[in-house]
Amino acid sequence: MLMLDATCASATADGMAAERAALVKALDMASLWQACAALVNKALPCHSCSLLFDIDGYRPLQGRHHLADAGDGDSRLVTSLEVAAPYLDANPRIRWYTFSQIASQDALAPERLKAQNPTPAWREFIHLAFWDGTRLEAVLSIRILAAHSELSDAELGFLAGLYPLLDASLQRVRLLESDRLRHKAVEDLLYELPLAALLVDGDLAPSYMSREARRICRRWSTDGERDGRLPRAIEAPLRRWMEDATGTTMAPGQRASFAVAHPQRPTETLRVEISSAPGNSSRHAQHLLILAPAGEAGEIDEALPARALPLLRCLSPSERKVAGLVASGLRNAAIAERLCRSRKTIESQISSIFRKLNVANRTQLARLLN
Repeated sequence: MLMLDATCASATADGMAAERAALVKALDMASLWQACAALVNKALPCHSCSLLFDIDGYRPLQGRHHLADAGDGDSRLVTSLEVAAPYLDANPRIRWYTFSQIASQDALAPERLKAQNPTPAWREFIHLAFWDGTRLEAVLSIRILAAHSELSDAELGFLAGLYPLLDASLQRVRLLESDRLRHKAVEDLLYELPLAALLVDGDLAPSYMSREARRICRRWSTDGERDGRLPRAIEAPLRRWMEDATGTTMAPGQRASFAVAHPQRPTETLRVEISSAPGNSSRHAQHLLILAPAGEAGEIDEALPARALPLLRCLSPSERKVAGLVASGLRNAAIAERLCRSRKTIESQISSIFRKLNVANRTQLARLLN
């Protein structure tokens, strides 16, 4: 009968450093399981093992499985948690247990196991159970070869050391996968917005492009330029601008912008707005770019940030200028004087802007555009 004791000796130094390192570095469930299976198979007389997760009650909705002997094709890899359910109910939040421990407290456990797998090629299983409060989150199930009735102190020590290592790795991977899902949802939302947004690294290689940004980049690319990269017509002046700005610290959220003229179509201009992501470092720089094509007659609306221009397609070029000046805080008389128009014309345009953008006042307009 195999029993586990949490106070057993710690694992001795071994030749499994590469497998442990791979487990620590795993960034998704597939790589975590590959490292975990390699580690278990190297350290224990393992017949097969499974990682069961997304557990509803005692029913795992997902799992990864490994069979040590590929020729043992008739083996049933999954050890149902139903065999352990009464034991888990009686021992809440237990961290590891064996089938022998279950059977010592539950006379019906062998029958439940036999009903699940009448002729297993193993006699004993070990479960490492991982909890979120009182909810069972994941279980590592290890089936021991039938010829081994008990484990050595070193093997028990390995299991004692594996638990916190795998627990931390599972938590990290779950957080990363949750972040990836959120990021994917945000990217999908941004992709459909009429905003030409790109995220580039320190070498100006894009890691994200919205649909509108892809459209603009295709228009500014020449034959032979690779899709998904910044066109040279945009990248070259941007790189020069960044070199000129070297040594100037840009606070997170601060934006700068400059205009770019197309090398083959000089009348076609583009405003590039750049801001640095919070937490940027010289090694892992990330920059958000917003591209805004020129308005009519090759003019760029200087009063507006580039990110606001695609949102104002319902306005005329003249209204866009007025909207930008209103958002910057100018009153009607000052706007009329700057644009050489009558105050009555400005007031009429502002009413039209409010109606088209569905805003009620100057404060709401400023929030929309800044």
